[in-house]
Amino acid sequence: MRMRRAHLAIQVVPLGGAVDREAIEISIRCIRESGFKCGVGPMKTTTEGYSSDKLLRAALADHREVVSTDLKAVQANIRLLECSAGLDALGVCVVPYMESRNR
Repeated sequence: MRMRRAHLAIQVVPLGGAVDREAIEISIRCIRESGFKCGVGPMKTTTEGYSSDKLLRAALADHREVVSTDLKAVQANIRLLECSAGLDALGVCVVPYMESRNR
């Protein structure tokens, strides 16, 4: 039996006025430093591992790091998926749509 993989996507949304790129950059840095395989997209950062618990802890640590900035409020949108496919296999599924550029 193939081991299931957990995929967690996190989107950091600075609230209270202007978009703060620093908060987004802090979030991406935290996720990269977590040691999980990750992919950074225009709307979210997706991570992959074998433990959804560890991914959720990394996402919470990421959120707390961003909240420690001077922003009024920060929202973290988190999605969790568990399946047998890895990020590379999931990415293949969306390539046709990315190449079509939504024409």
